[in-house]
Amino acid sequence: MNTLKKYILFAAMFFCASSFANTYTSDLSDLWWNEKEAGWGVNVNHQREIVFLTFFVYGADGRGTWYTGQASLTGQDSRGANIFTGGMYTFSGPTDGTPFNPANVVSRNAGTVTFTAFLDNATLTYTINGVAVDKVVTRQTFRNNDLSGGYVGAIKEIKYGCQSPTSNGESNSNVEFNVTNTATTFSMTARKLDGSVCSYTGNYVQNGRLGRSQGTYSCPAGVTGTYDAFELEGNMQGMLGRYFTNGSVCDSSGRFAAMRK
Repeated sequence: MNTLKKYILFAAMFFCASSFANTYTSDLSDLWWNEKEAGWGVNVNHQREIVFLTFFVYGADGRGTWYTGQASLTGQDSRGANIFTGGMYTFSGPTDGTPFNPANVVSRNAGTVTFTAFLDNATLTYTINGVAVDKVVTRQTFRNNDLSGGYVGAIKEIKYGCQSPTSNGESNSNVEFNVTNTATTFSMTARKLDGSVCSYTGNYVQNGRLGRSQGTYSCPAGVTGTYDAFELEGNMQGMLGRYFTNGSVCDSSGRFAAMRK
């Protein structure tokens, strides 16, 4: 095995493992809000089957207050959205500027919370001191991420509905990616070790930490189709994503992971 191939396989193993730290569901860690109700929101910290929610809302006196919720994965709805349920809590303790004594921190069960999330949108239902609240929330976006750059990694794909049934099934490919990304556009080439190149061109939408692109693609031998790439996330180390395609020869679903060159 040559050095480049070893490097690509190492990158793929590293990033595929890290992308599924939350093995029960997509990563929901983000700031969530309702854009028609600016001024309040909820921070979600997702670890495995638990979401810890920190609310910044308003009390009966109209003043800002905060609550926390800890909810566990309990099932899915008819769409496949994951349902987390648990308790709501409020706290009191030492004021700022005074010596902090953990013994003075007091928690109180204030109600219940249910967070039902599907990729970039969710419903948030909770009760606080007997008052019920029901909200539709989305990930809040402050800045667009920029995935532009060169990468080495891998694609894990399942093809189905192929014109030739022998093409159906799972495959793993070592790939070099080249991405150009703006606030509204996304283009990417994916070059396999055999030299074949597929090109993807579409729009780009940022949803909190995650991006999404929908558009068209073309591959060798006249293979074309449409794609939907979602949960796109990038940082200094690399890029992750999932996708579906609807093609002229096969349909597919898969995920990719890569390290920056």
